Amino acid sequence: MFYTLYKQKEIIVKRAAVFLLFSLTLVSSLISSLPGQTQKIRLKVVSEQANIRLKPDIGSEMIWQVPEGTELEAKKKEGEWFQVAVTKPDGSRLLGYVHESLVEVLEAGVKVRPQAPAAVTRVETPRPVTRPAPPGPKKTAPVDFMLTVMGGGLYLSPGDLNQAAEGVTSYYLAELNSGRQADLSGLHLVWTYGLDFFYPLNRQVFLGLGFDYLQGSKDSAVSLSQEGLNYKIITRPGVKDLAFRLSILYYPVDIFYLRVGVEANLARVSYLYRLEQGDQYLEWKGRASGINAGWQEAAGIQWPVTTWLQVYAEAAYRYARVRNFEGKNFYSDSDGLQRTEEGQLYYWQVERADKYYPALFVRDRLPTDPGVVNPRRADINLSGLSLRAGLRLIL
Repeated sequence: MFYTLYKQKEIIVKRAAVFLLFSLTLVSSLISSLPGQTQKIRLKVVSEQANIRLKPDIGSEMIWQVPEGTELEAKKKEGEWFQVAVTKPDGSRLLGYVHESLVEVLEAGVKVRPQAPAAVTRVETPRPVTRPAPPGPKKTAPVDFMLTVMGGGLYLSPGDLNQAAEGVTSYYLAELNSGRQADLSGLHLVWTYGLDFFYPLNRQVFLGLGFDYLQGSKDSAVSLSQEGLNYKIITRPGVKDLAFRLSILYYPVDIFYLRVGVEANLARVSYLYRLEQGDQYLEWKGRASGINAGWQEAAGIQWPVTTWLQVYAEAAYRYARVRNFEGKNFYSDSDGLQRTEEGQLYYWQVERADKYYPALFVRDRLPTDPGVVNPRRADINLSGLSLRAGLRLIL
């Protein structure tokens, strides 16, 4: 009897132990399946770029991009999308979704290839989108056709043109026995504008075709009173130049460039000499054109504004000297006399009382008049240093 009771108790204990073990296993399985206990999933980007979207939808806003090879940590998976946390360069974190077609699952550093689904409804294809950059200069290596427009100032010394304006003024001051010498500031600062189109030879070197246009003039007036009469001597030298350019643009780094090119200069110069006394006057006006070859070199820096627009500033030096000017000279006075003379632009000096005064006029032949010293073709120097700024359009 006691043996029978012992056996029944032993059977009851064994059954209770089996039931308890089964209950613990079931509870553990339920607890591990709760959302709060889901293990984090390690992912690796396998496409060239993976788009991180705000919501698990291919039409949702893209909030970031990560390159191929980046490892991500997924918190959970919703359908075809993994919810991931991404750390930005500034240390901040954002939460978004990446499509399963752009990543593969890692387990303890080993790739686990997921089973192909029976049917894939939509697969996200990475689209090239400009990644937000931290503050500071952006990297903008040029890779496309470019169109540049620019403007600025050019400082030059046109040689014979300025010297003649001062020489004519000094000559008439001497004729009027004023005892004065002219001290004119002369023409130096002119405005320049330009346009260039650049074709890429590679990522750093571009072939350019364009032009520059410059123009400027300088009015000077000297007044004096002599024996109760008031005189005014007016001069106005002027220059214009249209330079067609073939150039090479080189980027040693993304924001700095060098440029060198050859130019064909279509130049025009003008002059005005006028002597006034009350209502009476004598006036000489002339203009002449010439062609010559030159060159230009420049260095500059640029900053991106958008993906298709940049601003830049540069310093440039141009060499351009023209000696083959041809044109017309117009003479008129208050008595109604007018005379026109066609020819070449000459420079010489006029001797008066052992002094020499430069002069520049268009004449039909080399001057040989009495008092003319060292006549020659005029040499107009349009070389100079310019500072310019402009816009560069990426086409």
